[in-house]
Parts: sequence; C-alpha cells; structure tokens
Amino acid sequence: MILSAQLFGICFNSPLPVEKTLAKMKDLGYSAVEPCVATFRIPNMDKAIWPVEDFEAYMPKIQELGLNVESVHFFGNPLNACIDEMQRLAKTYGIKYFVVKTPQDMSLLSLQKASMEYLTVADALAEVGAKLLLHNEQADIAEKIHGKTAYEYLLDLCQDRVFAQVDVGWVYMGGEDVMELLKRNKTRIAAIHYKDFDAEGQQTIIGKGMVDTQGAFAFARANGFPHIADMDSFPGDLFEAMGQVSMNLNMIGQSRTGTSYLNIMNIETGEIQVLKAYPNQVIEAPNWMHTTDELVYNSNGRLYAYKLEDGTEREIDTGECVQCNNDHVLAPDETGVAVSNTPTGFKGFASYVYTIPFATGEAKMITPNSPSFLHGWSPDGKDLLYCGFRMIDGKMEVDVYAIPADGSGEEVRLTNGGFNDGCEYSPDGEYIWYHSTNFGLMQAWRMKRDGSEQTQMTSNDRNNWFPHISPDNQKVVYIAYHERHLSPNEHLPNMQVELWLMNADGSDQHRILSFFGGQGSLNVNSWAADSKRFAFVSYEM
Repeated sequence: MILSAQLFGICFNSPLPVEKTLAKMKDLGYSAVEPCVATFRIPNMDKAIWPVEDFEAYMPKIQELGLNVESVHFFGNPLNACIDEMQRLAKTYGIKYFVVKTPQDMSLLSLQKASMEYLTVADALAEVGAKLLLHNEQADIAEKIHGKTAYEYLLDLCQDRVFAQVDVGWVYMGGEDVMELLKRNKTRIAAIHYKDFDAEGQQTIIGKGMVDTQGAFAFARANGFPHIADMDSFPGDLFEAMGQVSMNLNMIGQSRTGTSYLNIMNIETGEIQVLKAYPNQVIEAPNWMHTTDELVYNSNGRLYAYKLEDGTEREIDTGECVQCNNDHVLAPDETGVAVSNTPTGFKGFASYVYTIPFATGEAKMITPNSPSFLHGWSPDGKDLLYCGFRMIDGKMEVDVYAIPADGSGEEVRLTNGGFNDGCEYSPDGEYIWYHSTNFGLMQAWRMKRDGSEQTQMTSNDRNNWFPHISPDNQKVVYIAYHERHLSPNEHLPNMQVELWLMNADGSDQHRILSFFGGQGSLNVNSWAADSKRFAFVSYEM
C-alpha cells in the first residue's frame, strides 16, 4: 500500500535531524511524504515548514530514500504572487498538488476574496498539470453558511476548479458526519488526510479513536485518493506512534466487508452476466469446471461450486484443508483439485500446496516448504506450479517453483530476480505464464516450461497481475492496477482495477473493463471451454 505522511507534526516533534527523520519514516513503511513548504522563513519553524531553498536541499535525500513527493502544503503571502514559484516546483519535481489552508476569517466577504485568489492560482497550476487543494480545519467545518459548512461553501465558490483535501479528523471535531461529508463532495475531493481523536477530543493514534477511519479509508481507496497520515501531537514516542499508524492503516487496507458478485464476461460481445450477489460474504477466485459447467470458488477457507445451469451450490469436500486461500487449480482431467492451505493450528504467513481427489476428499501435502501459493497444474498432470517465498543467502526471494504433482520429488526454482507470482501452464504445456517485477512495475511474462526464454509480454504504466491464457491458446486476460495506487509487489482488495486482454503473442493489448475489485477477483484461470467467456468476482463496499 502506498502510504504518505504529512511531515509538519513529525518534523516539529522529532528529536532527530530532518534527514534521519525521513529515513525513519521510510523504515516504518511510508512510501511518500507531504512536506510543508514556504516562500519565506517562519521564525523557529524551519524544521517543520521548509523554506523553498531548504525543500530543494532535502529533495536529493528524499529521492535517495525512494520516498515520493506528490503534494506539498504551500505557504505564500499573497498566494497569487507565488504562481511562478509554484509552477517551477511543479515542473522541476513533479508535484501534482499544492495544498493551502482555508482563511481564518469565515465571513462572506473574506471567502469571496479568497475564492478569487484560489481560482487564479488554480488556473495557473492547471497549465503545468498541477492542482490547488484546500485543506479544511475544525473551524470551517463547524461554521455554517447558508446551511452548509463554510468549507463546502468556499469550494462552491471555487466552481470545481479548486479541489478538496479533506482532513477527516477535523471533520469529526467540527461536528459533521465524516462519511456523509465525503460522499456529498466525492467529485471534488483529491486526497484524504487521516487524523483521529478520542472521546475527550484528544488526538490519538490513527485508527484507535472515534473517527470512522475504516470508512474513510474504504472511500479513499474506492476513488483512488492518496492516503495521508497526519498527526500533530503524539501519545508517547513519535516513531512508535507512526509505526502503529502504518500498521493500523495496512490492516484496514486488508479488511474485507460488503457484497461479492460472481460474474461472467463475454469477450466477443462485451456482455457481463452477474450470476449471484453474496451480501456480507467474501468469495474469491472462480475456476471454471468444464465437465460439469460449474464455477469453483473459495470463501471463508472452504471451496464451493456454483452450477451455471440452475444456480445451485454445493460445498466441495477438501478434507483437512479448511483454511484454503484464493489459489486453487483444477486437475487437468477435473477429477480433483489442488489448493493452497494453511494447516490448522498454524499462525502467521504459512501456506502449503495440497492435492485433493474429488472421489475421496483426502488431502495430500505436496510442498514441504512454506509459504507456497499454488497457481498451475501441467496439462499432462505431472507437475504443479507455485509462487514460493524462500530465504536465499539471507534474503527473502519470491520465485516460481515447480514440483512433481504426486509429491515424489523436490521443488525446482524457475525464476531468479524480482517478485515472481501467478504462474500457470499454457494449454499445450509448452510455456509458463506469470507476472514479475524484474524491471520495475509488475508485468506479465512468459517462459519455457524449463524456465528458459523468460520474456516480458506487457510493458505499460500499470501493475499487471495474473495473466490467464484461454483454452484455445489464443487470448490472455489479466488484472491491472494503476501504478499510483500501490507498490508493484502488492495485490490488494477493495480498489478500482481494470481487466485487460491481449493476444498470446503480446499484441493488441487493450482494456476491456473497469470495476471495483482486486485481490480475489481473478487470481486463478477462469476461462470457459469455448475461450469466449471467463468468470471473475467484483465487490461492493
């Protein structure tokens, strides 16, 4: 997850120099920062609000650490006299958002004057591909004008050319319902700031207080808004608190609630058939069982089959495997299934590959090493393919492995370098399709069955996961994330994603669908036997 931290409170309270503070934030899991930048020096505030020359001096260190700077809180007086400087910073450092505070005076005359200045600056920033954002405070939420919060009234005056950076903590403290304000301003929000308060109104660890952080996070993720943690004061140690914030937001990012939808798409007509809704239930990763025309999916650790003919469902006997994840593959002759499962009693990051005949339901562990996440079964039935996390020379490596399906041999490592996952055999058994971060973003790759001739098949500005080849060996469908929404090695739920289609030789790559989904939507091959349709899961928060 790409998580940003607003630096004002962190730098102001940090006992360390700025460079070491930035390094600590990187170590705590933050991949972006939002500094405060001013065109003038503010006495005793240089550490927290950087003059422009200091900001430019810190940028090499920020870039060296791999931290992204997409937005800055900007201080200039008057603001419209700083247009040239803002445009220069946008062009030099790729800054997309300049965030300013709303005026302290909430009178109609003051807001009218401010809106004219904001519009002038916003139009100038638009010329260089940047936006002006207004950050709300508690006061402009509590203050009402013509039945609206002063903050929303000011945004109205700005005619949708100036955008909102909503601080949900100050929304809560201003007496407004956080989710209602977010929903009614959806079209003009550009970023979300997370701040949290306890029942006594004291600032607390984000995710531990009274603010609906989970709801705000889901809203931000669904709309592709940046996640920016913003704390001004800290209960206890600053870095311990920001580490807890990072952990809390990552946990919230993995939570799954809402409705799941089982769908089929026809690539020739573009038609989408919604088969069934599953309220308050997470279902994932349908396999298409051709012999019985059923869709096999996992939910709550078990496998189920949905019969297309009449919509009836049944649970599949998986024996001791009752904590199956969304990596399951049908046997080539469809007489059984292989699954990735966490053995009962295991905790933490553990997954082993098992084979299970439908006739007996008796599970057999195939992989002695963990974690192993299954993705492919060779057409001749001899081998299984999986993604393995292994410590090699003191470093965690994530690679594609093969192992005999009968459990008689040792695993063979097929890739080396990058994060490699989502591996499956082509229908003729000649190739293995997978995805890899070998050269930066996650992209679709193909290699020979023995691991030779590793070839990158996609190259665009998306993170492309799970290339699935059709039974006729002609088409490949895969799921894509925008590069700004997550790190290349992340495959997260509850996000706006896309489905792309290409020919098996890599030509004619094009988007066929945008929807709300992600983890669980297309983890395994789900093509119908006719190679015209495939199944996938979409979600609703």
